[in-house]
Amino acid sequence: MQKRSTILLLSASLIGLSGCAHLNMPNLKNGKTEITTDIPHAPIATKSNKQKWVEPAPERMPSTDWIAAFNDPTLNALISEAMAANTNIRLAAARLAAAEAGAKSSRSGLYPRIGADSSARRTFIADSPGFDNSPSAADNSRFSLGSSASWEVDMWGRVRDTANAGDIEAEASNADYAGTRLSIAGATTQTWFNLIEAKLQLDLAQRNVGTQERALRLTKRRFDGGVSGSSDYRLARSALANAQATLAFRKQNKLAISRQLETLLRRYPEAELQASADLPALPPLLGAGKPNEIFLRRPDLLAAERRMQAQGLRVDIAKKNLLPRLTLDASKSFGGGSVTRLFSLESLLASIGAGLSAPIFQGGALRAEVTRNDAVLTQLAESYADTALTAYREVENALDAEGHLQERERALRVSLDEARKAEERLEQRFSEGLASILQLLDSQSRRINTEGQYISARKERLANRVRLHLALGGGLYGAEQAREKLPKPALKIPTLASLE
Repeated sequence: MQKRSTILLLSASLIGLSGCAHLNMPNLKNGKTEITTDIPHAPIATKSNKQKWVEPAPERMPSTDWIAAFNDPTLNALISEAMAANTNIRLAAARLAAAEAGAKSSRSGLYPRIGADSSARRTFIADSPGFDNSPSAADNSRFSLGSSASWEVDMWGRVRDTANAGDIEAEASNADYAGTRLSIAGATTQTWFNLIEAKLQLDLAQRNVGTQERALRLTKRRFDGGVSGSSDYRLARSALANAQATLAFRKQNKLAISRQLETLLRRYPEAELQASADLPALPPLLGAGKPNEIFLRRPDLLAAERRMQAQGLRVDIAKKNLLPRLTLDASKSFGGGSVTRLFSLESLLASIGAGLSAPIFQGGALRAEVTRNDAVLTQLAESYADTALTAYREVENALDAEGHLQERERALRVSLDEARKAEERLEQRFSEGLASILQLLDSQSRRINTEGQYISARKERLANRVRLHLALGGGLYGAEQAREKLPKPALKIPTLASLE
């Protein structure tokens, strides 16, 4: 019977135990790093004892699909196109994919690392220089096949913290992706309204050129008849040239805005996109919610909060890097002089080992890393507070502008009606010789300026409503995408209850 010779090597390497008692690791206390930052809260309502906006606004939740509320089918189509094709959205999606892959990679430390290797070697031994053709040459062949595994026992939770930090970073990237989608939705909507305004201003400039041409013809007849002097005729010609210059500017502006919108849609900027005939009606404001609700809705605040959480874990990881690590190793290999003997039991060599290592002196690098991560956490906390204050300011500004812009539009409507009536009356009196050219030109200029301001005021109310929805979190367009649930290892990893 063939003798079986299985060799099992057991080894334990406990290194650095004497150094652990002198590591002097302050701040390594039970629990996670505490993250705090000071953010002023909104005023408290007397009756409800809840936070409220300074500017009056309904407490109902804002519209979810606020773009559909504008009731503009062309705008809806442009938004859909931008969501699918915009370069910034695609870039954010790629960053999210990279962050998701990074999250999966960071979880690899929770599992054992397993590898395999193989080799084949053949050696010739000869008694004479002509060994290539000599039958006395010896043939020594060697084949080997092996595998190895290693796993770090997560005594302090450092490996788990690394996995969780990667997962939270992916969540932050998901919020960034939602924020980019919201930003592009807002930019596309604003640019579409700007294009319609540019078209209306261009139409106004064209009508003004016609008005000045009519005034020039009337002035010329009076000049030819000796009723008025050359100065009146020159003033009329100057007014027409000024109107033509404004028309050229309006044409250029409309084409530039059209190209800007086409760029957002990932189209070639050829200024072929045409605007609607008029601006949409302003939908009613359903509500603005409560101030503290924006922390749950705004993508930039969600992303900033998650990055703080991830950095807090990195602070814990940096501290735990000062502690010992326990690693389990195992390997198994087969070796033999032929492939047929490769898997025989006597060719088996196996080993199991455990290693405990701890840092003793690294020139202060590990402690400096703790300090650096702490400082980065402070930066992120202050950045979060700044983002929160910016969010408060944007909402308050938009709510405040709602009322003031409505008053401005109403006043400009009255001013425009009066300017039109005054212009009609002065044009009639000028044709009758009862008014001067200066009076007519002044009335025309007032009417043109007022009508231009009225168009801008209507557009600005729409733009402010968009800004308000962006500041409140964007509803449907600021919502995060559902993430793939990452698997958890079936292994039960031992942890120590205290770091002290």
